[in-house]
Amino acid sequence: MNDWEDLARREPYFALLNDDGSPDVAGSANATAAFFEAGEGDVATLLPAIESLLGRDVTLDRVLDFGCGAGRLTLPLARRARNVVACDIAPTILEHARRNAEHAGLHNVTFIGIEVLAGSGAFDFICSLLVFEHIPSAAGYDIIRTLMTLLAPGGVAALHVPFRRPAATLLRLIRFRSLPENRTRGVIRQVQRRTPDPAERCEYEERSILRSIAFAGARVVARLPIHRGHAGGVLIIEKR
Repeated sequence: MNDWEDLARREPYFALLNDDGSPDVAGSANATAAFFEAGEGDVATLLPAIESLLGRDVTLDRVLDFGCGAGRLTLPLARRARNVVACDIAPTILEHARRNAEHAGLHNVTFIGIEVLAGSGAFDFICSLLVFEHIPSAAGYDIIRTLMTLLAPGGVAALHVPFRRPAATLLRLIRFRSLPENRTRGVIRQVQRRTPDPAERCEYEERSILRSIAFAGARVVARLPIHRGHAGGVLIIEKR
Protein backbone atom coordinates (compact mmCIF):
# COMPACT_ATOMS: atom_id res chain seq x y z
CA MET A 1 0.00 0.00 0.00
CA ASN A 2 2.74 2.49 0.99
CA ASP A 3 4.66 1.76 -2.23
CA TRP A 4 1.64 2.58 -4.38
CA GLU A 5 0.84 5.70 -2.38
CA ASP A 6 4.43 6.87 -2.76
CA LEU A 7 4.30 6.25 -6.52
CA ALA A 8 0.98 8.11 -6.73
CA ARG A 9 2.60 11.14 -5.14
CA ARG A 10 5.65 11.03 -7.40
CA GLU A 11 4.21 10.00 -10.77
CA PRO A 12 0.40 9.75 -10.88
CA TYR A 13 0.43 10.07 -14.68
CA PHE A 14 2.45 6.95 -15.47
CA ALA A 15 4.40 6.36 -18.66
CA LEU A 16 2.79 4.58 -21.62
CA LEU A 17 4.94 2.60 -24.04
CA ASN A 18 4.81 1.84 -27.73
CA ASP A 19 4.76 -1.78 -28.90
CA ASP A 20 8.55 -1.67 -29.18
CA GLY A 21 8.87 -0.62 -25.54
CA SER A 22 9.86 2.98 -26.27
CA PRO A 23 8.00 5.82 -24.47
CA ASP A 24 4.87 7.02 -26.23
CA VAL A 25 3.56 9.11 -23.32
CA ALA A 26 6.11 10.10 -20.69
CA GLY A 27 5.35 9.64 -17.02
CA SER A 28 4.74 12.85 -15.11
CA ALA A 29 3.54 14.37 -11.87
CA ASN A 30 1.15 16.53 -13.91
CA ALA A 31 -1.73 15.76 -16.24
CA THR A 32 -1.01 15.94 -19.95
CA ALA A 33 -3.33 15.93 -22.95
CA ALA A 34 -1.45 12.96 -24.41
CA PHE A 35 -2.14 10.88 -21.29
CA PHE A 36 -5.92 11.31 -21.57
CA GLU A 37 -5.92 11.06 -25.36
CA ALA A 38 -4.33 7.61 -24.99
CA GLY A 39 -7.19 6.55 -22.72
CA GLU A 40 -9.81 7.88 -25.10
CA GLY A 41 -8.14 6.00 -27.94
CA ASP A 42 -8.07 2.75 -25.98
CA VAL A 43 -11.76 2.90 -25.05
CA ALA A 44 -12.78 4.04 -28.54
CA THR A 45 -11.01 0.99 -29.97
CA LEU A 46 -11.89 -1.55 -27.28
CA LEU A 47 -15.67 -1.19 -27.09
CA PRO A 48 -16.37 -1.56 -30.85
CA ALA A 49 -14.01 -4.55 -30.95
CA ILE A 50 -15.94 -6.26 -28.14
CA GLU A 51 -19.28 -5.49 -29.77
CA SER A 52 -18.02 -6.94 -33.04
CA LEU A 53 -16.93 -10.13 -31.25
CA LEU A 54 -20.21 -10.53 -29.36
CA GLY A 55 -22.50 -9.40 -32.15
CA ARG A 56 -24.32 -7.07 -29.74
CA ASP A 57 -23.91 -3.82 -27.85
CA VAL A 58 -22.07 -3.78 -24.54
CA THR A 59 -24.39 -2.66 -21.74
CA LEU A 60 -22.88 0.33 -19.95
CA ASP A 61 -25.42 1.04 -17.22
CA ARG A 62 -22.93 0.33 -14.42
CA VAL A 63 -19.22 0.12 -15.23
CA LEU A 64 -16.17 -0.66 -13.10
CA ASP A 65 -12.73 0.73 -13.94
CA PHE A 66 -10.44 -1.39 -11.77
CA GLY A 67 -7.01 0.11 -11.15
CA CYS A 68 -8.30 3.44 -12.40
CA GLY A 69 -5.17 5.44 -11.61
CA ALA A 70 -5.62 9.12 -12.41
CA GLY A 71 -8.63 8.39 -14.61
CA ARG A 72 -7.07 7.65 -17.99
CA LEU A 73 -9.87 5.19 -18.82
CA THR A 74 -12.39 6.41 -16.25
CA LEU A 75 -13.10 9.63 -18.11
CA PRO A 76 -13.81 8.14 -21.55
CA LEU A 77 -15.87 5.37 -19.92
CA ALA A 78 -17.89 7.97 -18.01
CA ARG A 79 -18.63 9.80 -21.28
CA ARG A 80 -20.25 6.62 -22.59
CA ALA A 81 -21.73 4.98 -19.49
CA ARG A 82 -24.59 5.80 -17.21
CA ASN A 83 -22.58 5.21 -14.01
CA VAL A 84 -18.89 4.39 -13.44
CA VAL A 85 -17.17 3.14 -10.30
CA ALA A 86 -13.43 3.87 -10.31
CA CYS A 87 -11.35 1.73 -7.94
CA ASP A 88 -7.71 2.02 -6.92
CA ILE A 89 -5.46 1.18 -3.98
CA ALA A 90 -3.87 4.60 -3.41
CA PRO A 91 -5.92 7.47 -1.90
CA THR A 92 -3.73 10.09 -3.59
CA ILE A 93 -4.33 8.66 -7.06
CA LEU A 94 -8.08 8.53 -6.40
CA GLU A 95 -7.99 12.21 -5.51
CA HIS A 96 -6.26 12.96 -8.83
CA ALA A 97 -8.93 10.96 -10.67
CA ARG A 98 -11.72 12.74 -8.79
CA ARG A 99 -10.35 16.17 -9.68
CA ASN A 100 -9.87 15.15 -13.32
CA ALA A 101 -13.48 13.95 -13.55
CA GLU A 102 -14.75 17.20 -12.03
CA HIS A 103 -12.58 19.24 -14.39
CA ALA A 104 -14.06 17.29 -17.33
CA GLY A 105 -17.60 17.99 -16.08
CA LEU A 106 -18.30 14.30 -15.41
CA HIS A 107 -20.53 13.74 -12.38
CA ASN A 108 -21.48 10.10 -12.88
CA VAL A 109 -18.35 8.61 -11.30
CA THR A 110 -17.96 7.13 -7.81
CA PHE A 111 -14.44 6.60 -6.45
CA ILE A 112 -13.66 3.73 -4.06
CA GLY A 113 -10.65 2.09 -2.46
CA ILE A 114 -9.83 -1.53 -3.09
CA GLU A 115 -10.82 -2.42 0.49
CA VAL A 116 -14.52 -1.98 -0.36
CA LEU A 117 -14.39 -3.51 -3.85
CA ALA A 118 -16.03 -6.81 -2.84
CA GLY A 119 -19.16 -5.02 -1.61
CA SER A 120 -19.51 -2.59 -4.50
CA GLY A 121 -22.35 -4.43 -6.27
CA ALA A 122 -22.82 -5.90 -9.74
CA PHE A 123 -21.45 -4.42 -12.96
CA ASP A 124 -22.45 -4.75 -16.61
CA PHE A 125 -18.93 -3.98 -17.80
CA ILE A 126 -15.61 -4.34 -15.99
CA CYS A 127 -12.46 -2.90 -17.50
CA SER A 128 -8.86 -3.24 -16.31
CA LEU A 129 -5.95 -2.44 -18.61
CA LEU A 130 -2.24 -2.20 -17.69
CA VAL A 131 -3.03 -3.04 -14.07
CA PHE A 132 -2.49 -6.72 -13.24
CA GLU A 133 1.05 -6.65 -14.57
CA HIS A 134 1.82 -4.53 -11.47
CA ILE A 135 -0.08 -6.68 -8.96
CA PRO A 136 1.71 -9.70 -7.38
CA SER A 137 -0.05 -12.84 -8.58
CA ALA A 138 -0.77 -14.03 -5.01
CA ALA A 139 -3.08 -11.01 -4.62
CA GLY A 140 -4.08 -10.79 -8.28
CA TYR A 141 -5.75 -14.21 -8.40
CA ASP A 142 -8.02 -13.22 -5.50
CA ILE A 143 -8.88 -9.91 -7.15
CA ILE A 144 -9.78 -11.59 -10.44
CA ARG A 145 -12.05 -14.01 -8.58
CA THR A 146 -13.71 -11.03 -6.93
CA LEU A 147 -14.17 -9.26 -10.26
CA MET A 148 -15.80 -12.35 -11.73
CA THR A 149 -18.19 -12.44 -8.78
CA LEU A 150 -19.08 -8.77 -9.37
CA LEU A 151 -19.73 -9.28 -13.08
CA ALA A 152 -23.49 -9.37 -13.63
CA PRO A 153 -25.16 -12.16 -15.66
CA GLY A 154 -24.84 -11.15 -19.29
CA GLY A 155 -22.05 -8.76 -18.34
CA VAL A 156 -18.70 -8.37 -20.09
CA ALA A 157 -15.19 -7.85 -18.75
CA ALA A 158 -12.01 -6.77 -20.50
CA LEU A 159 -9.03 -7.75 -18.35
CA HIS A 160 -5.43 -7.28 -19.43
CA VAL A 161 -3.57 -10.24 -17.85
CA PRO A 162 0.08 -11.08 -18.62
CA PHE A 163 0.60 -14.83 -18.66
CA ARG A 164 3.73 -16.64 -17.61
CA ARG A 165 5.27 -18.69 -20.40
CA PRO A 166 5.20 -22.48 -19.73
CA ALA A 167 8.99 -22.73 -20.03
CA ALA A 168 9.44 -19.99 -17.45
CA THR A 169 7.03 -21.74 -15.10
CA LEU A 170 8.95 -25.03 -15.36
CA LEU A 171 12.28 -23.31 -14.76
CA ARG A 172 10.93 -21.55 -11.66
CA LEU A 173 9.63 -24.87 -10.31
CA ILE A 174 12.94 -26.64 -10.90
CA ARG A 175 14.85 -23.87 -9.15
CA PHE A 176 12.44 -23.83 -6.23
CA ARG A 177 12.62 -27.58 -5.66
CA SER A 178 16.40 -27.56 -5.94
CA LEU A 179 16.81 -25.28 -2.92
CA PRO A 180 17.83 -27.25 0.18
CA GLU A 181 15.25 -25.57 2.38
CA ASN A 182 12.47 -26.74 0.06
CA ARG A 183 13.47 -30.42 0.03
CA THR A 184 10.85 -31.47 2.53
CA ARG A 185 8.66 -34.57 2.53
CA GLY A 186 6.08 -33.13 0.14
CA VAL A 187 5.55 -30.06 2.30
CA ILE A 188 6.51 -26.70 0.85
CA ARG A 189 6.81 -23.90 3.33
CA GLN A 190 4.82 -20.79 2.68
CA VAL A 191 7.03 -18.06 1.29
CA GLN A 192 6.52 -14.69 2.91
CA ARG A 193 4.87 -12.37 0.44
CA ARG A 194 6.55 -9.10 -0.36
CA THR A 195 5.38 -5.95 -2.02
CA PRO A 196 7.24 -5.64 -5.33
CA ASP A 197 8.67 -2.59 -6.96
CA PRO A 198 5.68 -0.97 -8.75
CA ALA A 199 7.74 -1.03 -11.96
CA GLU A 200 8.23 -4.80 -11.69
CA ARG A 201 6.15 -6.81 -14.14
CA CYS A 202 4.07 -9.63 -12.62
CA GLU A 203 2.84 -12.65 -14.55
CA TYR A 204 0.06 -15.21 -14.03
CA GLU A 205 -0.56 -18.89 -14.66
CA GLU A 206 -3.03 -19.09 -17.53
CA ARG A 207 -4.78 -22.24 -16.26
CA SER A 208 -5.47 -20.65 -12.87
CA ILE A 209 -7.05 -17.60 -14.47
CA LEU A 210 -9.20 -19.68 -16.81
CA ARG A 211 -10.39 -21.86 -13.92
CA SER A 212 -11.47 -18.79 -11.94
CA ILE A 213 -13.39 -17.47 -14.92
CA ALA A 214 -15.13 -20.79 -15.58
CA PHE A 215 -15.95 -21.29 -11.88
CA ALA A 216 -17.83 -17.97 -11.93
CA GLY A 217 -19.97 -19.18 -14.83
CA ALA A 218 -18.18 -17.04 -17.37
CA ARG A 219 -16.18 -17.75 -20.51
CA VAL A 220 -13.37 -16.17 -22.48
CA VAL A 221 -14.82 -15.02 -25.78
CA ALA A 222 -11.52 -13.81 -27.22
CA ARG A 223 -8.00 -12.79 -26.33
CA LEU A 224 -6.92 -9.55 -27.91
CA PRO A 225 -3.15 -9.76 -28.40
CA ILE A 226 -0.57 -7.45 -26.95
CA HIS A 227 2.94 -7.01 -28.30
CA ARG A 228 6.39 -6.36 -26.88
CA GLY A 229 7.06 -10.10 -26.73
CA HIS A 230 4.67 -10.65 -23.83
CA ALA A 231 2.46 -13.68 -23.37
CA GLY A 232 -1.17 -13.06 -22.44
CA GLY A 233 -3.41 -10.30 -23.67
CA VAL A 234 -6.71 -8.56 -23.03
CA LEU A 235 -9.21 -11.28 -22.12
CA ILE A 236 -12.75 -10.53 -23.31
CA ILE A 237 -14.99 -12.37 -20.85
CA GLU A 238 -18.75 -12.88 -20.99
CA LYS A 239 -20.79 -14.15 -18.06
CA ARG A 240 -23.60 -16.48 -18.94
